[in-house]
Amino acid sequence: MKREITATALGLLFSLPAMADTATAISGDTGAEKRSPTFFKTIVEIANEQDKNPSKDWFPTGPRKFKSGYGKVANNVKAAFSLDLQSWAFEKGERLDNLTATYIPYKKREEFAMFWWNRHDANYKKAAPWDKDQWKYEAIIDGTELVWRAGNKATDGYSASMTMGHSGLMAQLIKTEGK
Repeated sequence: MKREITATALGLLFSLPAMADTATAISGDTGAEKRSPTFFKTIVEIANEQDKNPSKDWFPTGPRKFKSGYGKVANNVKAAFSLDLQSWAFEKGERLDNLTATYIPYKKREEFAMFWWNRHDANYKKAAPWDKDQWKYEAIIDGTELVWRAGNKATDGYSASMTMGHSGLMAQLIKTEGK
């Protein structure tokens, strides 16, 4: 029962539109804060806390460190990207409790990230190609983890199958660095 409620609550949260109307969107503003203010705020708080006191196990490979311009992006923009990425993945059918059948390949996530950052960050547009690649990679990994941790805080925790799915997803995403 708890697993169904958690999955349903997260499903409702992430079934929101992944992109704001271009007429109202401004750099860094996708409407994510308005669509899900509490969850958005939680993501920003988690990112702020990680900036102050980095966890040694933020990623499967270690602490939350960035090599690209993504590291200089404001946490509210990172939160907006995180929510939009998760909404997009949910709309495409990805489910952590059935990741084997629903996994969205990294290349598709990278295309989404490129589109999103081109639309929402002038510094990304001006970045060197190698920095853009690293930026997308870091944003996808960090955004996925930010949403996961915020969801864990917002619920009574995740089911075992969702936890295994998230671990598998992060392992797949981490393997793509430099590809």
